Amino acid sequence: MSHPDSATAHSALPAEMTIAHAAQLREALLQAVGVGQTSFDAQAVESIDSSGVQLLLALRNSLQANGVSLKFEAPSAVLLDALRLYGLGDLNHQEH
Repeated sequence: MSHPDSATAHSALPAEMTIAHAAQLREALLQAVGVGQTSFDAQAVESIDSSGVQLLLALRNSLQANGVSLKFEAPSAVLLDALRLYGLGDLNHQEH
């Protein structure tokens, strides 16, 4: 399966990654991964709860199963703090 270059094909994570938006976010992430996206602009994330973290973890696991790494571009402090809180600091593979 060929994928577009992740450097040219990435979209932004939304500001709200909470239970209220989980279903919509899941669909958007599945669609992005379906077209080969592995990199997401994460600077806009202002609120994330356990459901948002679970979606990102599931996304990472799905990509890893295909030998691909999940990458966040410019992750917000809120996102980084949430990942560390849940013991998932390694989910962010970008230098910051």
